[in-house]
Amino acid sequence: MSWSRRLWVVLAVLAVIGASGAILASMYGDGAVSVDDVNATGATPTNVTANCEDVVVRSATVTATVSRAESGLDNPQVWAVGIAVRASVFGDTKRRVVSVPPGTSRTVTVPFTSVREGSWAPQSFEDVVIQVSQGSATVGERTETVTLVPVKAGEDC
Repeated sequence: MSWSRRLWVVLAVLAVIGASGAILASMYGDGAVSVDDVNATGATPTNVTANCEDVVVRSATVTATVSRAESGLDNPQVWAVGIAVRASVFGDTKRRVVSVPPGTSRTVTVPFTSVREGSWAPQSFEDVVIQVSQGSATVGERTETVTLVPVKAGEDC
């Protein structure tokens, strides 16, 4: 076998190995996903016409901002990846899925509502558990506390 044919075979083998490695890295890479911010806020109507129906409606809003690094050697995935944000509060769990391309960020909002029997409600503190994942891998997990203000019964019903 001549040296040029040997060189051709070696280059072909290296090209196949390099292409296979790039494909595997892009398929099984972590996507360079990061959780930039997680926030949970609560709201309760407190004006004098609210809470006239013998129920108190309280709400909590969970927001999570996720981002991805630009494509490169550290982040070989050049397509958007699916990110799931799962939040639990008031005994309820909701999940939102967004697609995040390389070099961008997305803010995911998950709203919750709780109805309490009675025309008043005391101040309460609710724990909110937020989990951000990509596929089966957890990217970030955090627990926040939502403060809900006390509410009197409606006065101008």
